[in-house]
Amino acid sequence: MFARARSGRHDLSEVRPLKRKHGGASDRSLFDFSSNVNPLGPPASVRLVLSQGAELIAAYPSPDAHEFCAAAAEYHGVPPECVLAGNGAADLIYLVTRLFTGSRARVIVPAFTEYEDALEAADIPVNRGEADVTFLANPTSPEGSLIPPDKIIETPGAIVADESFMNFAGEEHSLAPSAARDPRLIVIRSLTKFYAIPGLRLGYLIAPPETIDRLRRLQPPWSVNALAIAAGVATLADREYAGRTRTLVPRLRAELAASLETLGLEPLPSAANFILCRVPDADLLCRELLEFSIAARNCDSFTDIEKNRFVRFAVRTGPDNKRLLDALREIARTCPVNR
Repeated sequence: MFARARSGRHDLSEVRPLKRKHGGASDRSLFDFSSNVNPLGPPASVRLVLSQGAELIAAYPSPDAHEFCAAAAEYHGVPPECVLAGNGAADLIYLVTRLFTGSRARVIVPAFTEYEDALEAADIPVNRGEADVTFLANPTSPEGSLIPPDKIIETPGAIVADESFMNFAGEEHSLAPSAARDPRLIVIRSLTKFYAIPGLRLGYLIAPPETIDRLRRLQPPWSVNALAIAAGVATLADREYAGRTRTLVPRLRAELAASLETLGLEPLPSAANFILCRVPDADLLCRELLEFSIAARNCDSFTDIEKNRFVRFAVRTGPDNKRLLDALREIARTCPVNR
């Protein structure tokens, strides 16, 4: 299925470069609505693990993070040999593209630009027509909408499904169990967003054992550090934190969306921990929000999205969301924020 048939050079002129403004040390004085992490912050279980960090870093981690892979396998009810750990979802996206050298790829858009960046780095052409492999996000980004699993499975060729925000939507929508037995399917998961640990960089993918074996041969050993392995095991076992999140975030999201709509913005339905809004001038609105020490995500860097018309807000705590809404009301006095 993977990287068997095609070779040769390809025209990559339509692949768009990523405007890399994501990540790095943040300004602690900003209320950051551009970063989609759990408003609860890291679980207490992770904080406990990190407090023991001096002991963990005194020895090499397992080369293949087998403890974490076993925990992820148990979480999804799949065999451990169907799980591969990585240094975050982005690391795994770049790794997976190496399976498809000489193939044609398609990306379901609008989309996170990391897919096309990774494909370009692997010299794999991206087109909108027939393809050997399809990359997609579910829930989608930047919208946060869900694609029915049966519709995804109907896609011809190989499928790489990025489920980085699936923990917020619910595991009943996930293709992870199917990926363990379907040779066409690879599912990528991230712990960054749901467990609020972006600084640790931890993700994993699920695929049949044959695919995992091929990827493991392409991946450097010790790709996941000891702190991340221990934190990952702790997070996947922390059902209390997961339950609180799945109660809190939908309520905060619904309240924020309703208030944004009242202000005249156009929030799109979302199953994730963020809300995409259509606005008259995204650049202007983001600049105005910075005057109130609020960072929002201008979505121009996403592939195939109408430019300067969409802003994305993370769902944060109740007081933080109120601060955003108060700022938008003040901005609306002198600057159009609604349609």
